[in-house]
Amino acid sequence: MKRFLLVNPWIHDFAAFDFWLKPLGLLRIAGNLREAGAEVQLLDLLDRNHPWLPKYTKTDEWGRGKFFAEEIPKPQILEYVPRRFKRYGLPYSVLEERLSEVPDADAVLVTSSMTYWYTGLAETIALLRKRFPGGLFLLGGVYATLMPEHARINSGADAVIRSPFEANRTYLESLLDLKLKDINCLPAWDLYPKSDYVVMSISRGCPFRCTYCASHRLEPVFVAKDNKSVLGEIKYLSELGIKRIAFYDDALMFHPDFDELMKEIIKMGAIFNFHTPNGLHLSEITSKRAELMKAAGFSSLYLSLETTDEDLLARTGAKLSPEAFVQATRILRKTGFTEKELHAYVLFGLPHQSEESVKRTIDLAIAEGITPHLAEFSPVPGTVEYVKAGLEKNTDPLLTNNTAYFSQEQLRDSWERLKDYLKEKII
Repeated sequence: MKRFLLVNPWIHDFAAFDFWLKPLGLLRIAGNLREAGAEVQLLDLLDRNHPWLPKYTKTDEWGRGKFFAEEIPKPQILEYVPRRFKRYGLPYSVLEERLSEVPDADAVLVTSSMTYWYTGLAETIALLRKRFPGGLFLLGGVYATLMPEHARINSGADAVIRSPFEANRTYLESLLDLKLKDINCLPAWDLYPKSDYVVMSISRGCPFRCTYCASHRLEPVFVAKDNKSVLGEIKYLSELGIKRIAFYDDALMFHPDFDELMKEIIKMGAIFNFHTPNGLHLSEITSKRAELMKAAGFSSLYLSLETTDEDLLARTGAKLSPEAFVQATRILRKTGFTEKELHAYVLFGLPHQSEESVKRTIDLAIAEGITPHLAEFSPVPGTVEYVKAGLEKNTDPLLTNNTAYFSQEQLRDSWERLKDYLKEKII
């Protein structure tokens, strides 16, 4: 029987928080490998319940919390940033000491997320090479897809597998010498001894093409899963004792059978807390749908307000108008969603976006009783706004880190003023 080790690597950053952050794609691959007859092991260095951690951080009522962190030297290219740089996740010394306990494997499959976290990924692979000298290391995920050439040079992996799965399935099968199943198989959540929450999706891709988003590069086509498959996954999670579920969909309510799905979840009678960390398209909110979501167990909704600047909305293809935001939030509040449960993302830092327009957007959210959150623009490789930000194909991804990007002289003061403005407004 073939054996594979699946790894969620360290994060290197100025700040990181477990905001329902789990490697869903990696866990689906794990489930796929098991269905193909292989044995799988998981090494999630960001697991806040990992048994090797010297201490655990506090978990809030929705399952989120701080990662264990250690300060590390800043990369030279980031020396201008007046913040401490850290490694988030399992302490380096602990993993190094316990490498011998990491199981033997025919191959090590490593996932990736933000492109500017690649140094944490490279450090993870470098250390694991001590346990698997000459081993086969495969890299997939967001960074591998958006910057494959950079990943081949800098990650330390032997092969880079790009998304979507279907397009690169044959290549992956040849590397693993294994026939794989459908990517929509159940993710292997049972590999975690304890889970404060899980994540799932009822669709892949997004029907929109916002100029600052790379969703279409990761999943070129919007595809909704059938309700039978979704309900089977939710039943599986319920049997594992899971209560908190965060949806990773980019266009959750564009699922053509969303309302019927909510009705079926209500019929299950299970008690869930559903969360939407990705901003919701509020043009899809109706009174009926809000009532279904409330009855199904949605406990927090993060809404895509983004901006009230009409020119910016038209230029970027953002998700909704201010009028639609007002209408939707009033429906949600009338349905019984509380101020604690309703949040709105406010974009800041897009090329040619004014500070005053950000303040007006913050004011609109507060006027409607919604908690606003600044969503700092981070240039994503392959998007229109990445080019407009003056970045090039060979720009080091570290410079696209939101803290690094907003520490530039031309943005720093405005960023600080807006953070202060928000603090004053929500006190």
